[in-house]
Amino acid sequence: MAERPVDAEMPVWEVYRRYPQTIDVFLGYGCPDIRRGAFPLLMRVVRLKWVARMHRVAVADLVRDLNDVAAGDVAAGER
Repeated sequence: MAERPVDAEMPVWEVYRRYPQTIDVFLGYGCPDIRRGAFPLLMRVVRLKWVARMHRVAVADLVRDLNDVAAGDVAAGER
């Protein structure tokens, strides 16, 4: 099985910095645009599991979708 690059403990900004193509996944889950305003600073400390809880989504689903896009398994727009 291939290693999955994203896990629930990662800060949001680290995921976006490493895999900018994941922005559409975040937006699709109802997250604000993390590239604008104060969000880039805040997202340096906010972990994926907290984002999932705030947006009332399953952390496993969010992490799976981020990993799929990060690994190139699907295009960001297909999610």
